[in-house]
Amino acid sequence: RKSLRNATVPHRTVGPYPRMRGYGCDVPITRIPLPMKILMAIVIGVSVPEGLALLLGPSSWYDVIWGWGLTAMTARFTAGLYLTVALGFVMAWRDNTWESARIPLAMLWCFALIALVSAVYVIATAPGVIKTDRAFTWVWFFLYIVSAGGGFYYHLIHPRTVRAKATAPA
Repeated sequence: RKSLRNATVPHRTVGPYPRMRGYGCDVPITRIPLPMKILMAIVIGVSVPEGLALLLGPSSWYDVIWGWGLTAMTARFTAGLYLTVALGFVMAWRDNTWESARIPLAMLWCFALIALVSAVYVIATAPGVIKTDRAFTWVWFFLYIVSAGGGFYYHLIHPRTVRAKATAPA
């Protein structure tokens, strides 16, 4: 009996590089590089406790763990986003291929970039809404800058460098 894992990532080996099939071309299967695994570990390590606290915790926690006022609905929606990205990274980590991390990586950097731009806009137009006196607010900004930058790099720039190396004449 074939395992589902082998059925979902069909590949063949041509020379030293394993290749994907089914996308209309031979695309090298690339393993997740260590810096990307570190980014994934940070996201998982922060998103799971934060997501669970927003999803299951009392509303009195929101002021402690978040940089602005949240309603219960907003907290649970944000928790769902955090936990979805974390689950995607856990699944990609298990498969250990960059291809498996493409969707959660895109979710990460797009969400982080939109949230950062929105937060900067709110700080510029409505002072006091985002509580800059809370320590976690600055942790949030740091994590979102790292997430947006790292996610953008590994989603858009890194694959091009890998493809260039794989197709370069030996």
